[in-house]
Amino acid sequence: MATYTPFSDNAVLTEFGKRIASSRLNSNWTQADLANKAGVSKSTVEHIEKGQSTQLLNMVKILRALGLLNQFLGAFPEQGPSPMELLAASRKQAASKRKRASKPRATNKAEADAYPAASSGTPTANIAAEHKAAWVWDEDK
Repeated sequence: MATYTPFSDNAVLTEFGKRIASSRLNSNWTQADLANKAGVSKSTVEHIEKGQSTQLLNMVKILRALGLLNQFLGAFPEQGPSPMELLAASRKQAASKRKRASKPRATNKAEADAYPAASSGTPTANIAAEHKAAWVWDEDK
């Protein structure tokens, strides 16, 4: 639902210009002083104070010179993450916590050398890993 104010665009610009002029005078600066501090021309300051349109960059420079930029930005509060960004972040966090099951690995170099197939995941490697000792020919006699 849109909110409407009784002010026209020109009325808002005129009021804004009056407030800029008031702030400048409270700082005891001339239009030329403000223009020098803001890095804009004196005619730009004159246009703004008369309520005429100007580039946004010039307005930012003037507000910064007057020390009013933070109040201007405060009119537009910073938005937090959107619900979709929160959902994506929670899914990413849940996925990073989840680990797949894996087969036991050789804990030392001797076991890895004794059972080279243990890292391949073949059935032969599983049998050899269960016995934990090398099989020797004619051992069963």
